[in-house]
Amino acid sequence: MRRLAVLVLWVWCCAVAPASAQSAPVWRLEQPAPPAGAPFNVALGAPGSLTFWAPNRGLLGVEGNSVVPRGILAYDGESWHTLSTVCGGPGDTMRIAWAAANEFWTVSEPSRPRQGSGTALCRFKDGQVVGSYSTADTAADPYRQMHAAACRAVNDCWFAGIGSRDPTGTRVGAFHLHWDGASLRTVYNAGSGRAVTDIEATATGYLESSAVGPRRGSPDAPDPPPLESRAYLLQRIEGTVFSDDPFLPSQEADGGTELLALDSDSGVTWAVGGGAASGPAVAARGVDGVVQRPPLVAVGVGGPTRELALTGPTFGPADRFEDVAAVPGTSEAWAALVPFAERGRTNVKAQLARIDARTGLTTVESLPASGSGRGAAARIAFTSPTDGWMVTNAGWLFHYTDGTRPAKDTDPAFAGPITSRPNEAAEQFVPDAPPADDSQRFAPPPVAIEPEPTEQAEPEPLAALIRNVRKPKVSKKLVLSLTFTVSRKARVQLIARRKGKTVAKTKNRTLNKGKHTLKLQLSRKQWPTALRFRTKELTLDESQLAPPSDDTVTTTPTTDDTVTTTGG
Repeated sequence: MRRLAVLVLWVWCCAVAPASAQSAPVWRLEQPAPPAGAPFNVALGAPGSLTFWAPNRGLLGVEGNSVVPRGILAYDGESWHTLSTVCGGPGDTMRIAWAAANEFWTVSEPSRPRQGSGTALCRFKDGQVVGSYSTADTAADPYRQMHAAACRAVNDCWFAGIGSRDPTGTRVGAFHLHWDGASLRTVYNAGSGRAVTDIEATATGYLESSAVGPRRGSPDAPDPPPLESRAYLLQRIEGTVFSDDPFLPSQEADGGTELLALDSDSGVTWAVGGGAASGPAVAARGVDGVVQRPPLVAVGVGGPTRELALTGPTFGPADRFEDVAAVPGTSEAWAALVPFAERGRTNVKAQLARIDARTGLTTVESLPASGSGRGAAARIAFTSPTDGWMVTNAGWLFHYTDGTRPAKDTDPAFAGPITSRPNEAAEQFVPDAPPADDSQRFAPPPVAIEPEPTEQAEPEPLAALIRNVRKPKVSKKLVLSLTFTVSRKARVQLIARRKGKTVAKTKNRTLNKGKHTLKLQLSRKQWPTALRFRTKELTLDESQLAPPSDDTVTTTPTTDDTVTTTGG
C-alpha cells in the first residue's frame, strides 16, 4: 500500500525537481555530513531499519558509536540529518514502521532504567513522540523482544519477535503486539514458536517470515514445538487470525532453511533468506553456525509463493540474503548478499544481488567498486527504478542514482532534532535525561477570581454569581476538578487556556443555585495557564437590581470570572 504512495510521489518529485544531467544510475558512497567537531565522514554504527515514505522522505535507525549518537536520521531529498536522539536502539532490534505520511512507530529500548533492546515501542506523530510503551520485567503480561514491525493504517499495526510464553504458561508461540488505534494488545501465535524476522503489509492483511528457532542465531528448538508437521516459514495475519502459508523450501530436509526479510511492490511479493542459523539443525548439520545451502528467493505473483530458481552467478553454501527491496514499477528486486562468516565484519566489501522475478536471472555487484571495504550489506530500500539506498553493517550509506534529485522535503515534522519522549516508566523510575525545572508546571492551578465590577449607582450590590471557588485538584489521569457555588440559576462553562488559546473546555451546562463541580481532561503537552468561567444568568430576582436611571441600559447580566495559574 505504501509503495503506491512512493511511486506517485516519485513522479511528482521528479516533475518539480530542478533539471539536471541524467545518466545511467550507479551506486556511489553518499555519507551524511560528519557531526560537529569531526573533520571527516564517519560510520554511523550498526543500522536498524532503512525505509522511505517517498523519495524525499526517508528514515534510518542507527545504533550510533562514540561519535554519532544513537537514534534516527531523516532524508529530505538533499541530505541526511538527525531527526531524533530518542527511541532508538541496537541495530539488530531497532525497526521502523510507517503508519501515515507524518506518523511512524519504532521498536526501541524502554525508558531508563528499564532495560532490554526491542522491548519497547515509540509512536512518532507530527514531529514529536506522542506515545512510549514498555512493561516492567515483573509485569503480569510483559512485552517480549521484538524485531519486526509493519502498519496498514494508523489504527492497524503489528509488531513481532521471539518465540516465548506468558508468565502463566497458558499462552505460547511467537510474541506479537497489535495496535488498534487506541491500545496495544499482546498476542501469541500458538501455531509457531519460531522467531518472526519480518512483517509486510498486504492487500488483505500481513505476511510474516520466520527463522527456524525461537531466536535468530539460537540453536535451541522452538518452545513449544510448532504444530505443523513441516517448517512453514511464512505466516499470514488477517484481522487477528494467524494461518500458515503453504510455501516450503526445497533442496534440504526440514529445519535447514529460514527466511530473513520481506518486501513487495507492483504485485510481486519477495521473501529471501538462506541456510538456517537457528534451531536444532544448526547443531546437527551446521558448519560454523549455519546450515549449508545456497541463498533462497521466494516470490508470489498473484498466486502461491514459489521458490525462484536463480541463474547467473554461483553462490557459496553459506551465502544468505539478509534483506530485500522490491523495485517499484518493475518485476525486479535488489537483495543484500552476505556470506555468513562476513555478517559482522566492517571491512569487507558489500555485495548486492539484482534479481528478476520472471527469469531468476541474477547479477552481483560489490561496493565500493574500488578501495577498502565498508562492511557487509545490511539494509536496502528502493523508491524508483533509478533511486535506491543501501547501508552497510558498519553504517556507511550508498546511493543508487542517475543524478536526479527530488524536491526538498520541508515538512517541519521531519526537521528535528527530537530530543524527548514520554517516560513510560516515570511512576517507578527516573526519566531518560535530567528534566527542566518544572516543579510548578503541573501543579493544580491556584484560584484567583477577578472581582465583578459594581456600579456606584447600585443601592444593593448584586451578589457574585460564582462564589466559594475551591482549590482545583488534578488526578493522576490529569483530570482537573473544580468545586464552586452558584448563587443563581445560570449556564456555566469552564474553559482552560494557554497563552490566550483554548486548550480544554466543559460543556455549557445549566446549573441551579447551590454547590457544583466541573471536570476537565488536561494534557501535559498543553498545560493551561488560566481557567475561565463563562456564565449567563437565566433567572434573576428583579428586586435585587436598582431601578434603572435615565442613562442606564438594562441588560441580562453575564460574567467572565478568571482563575489564573502560574508556571507552564
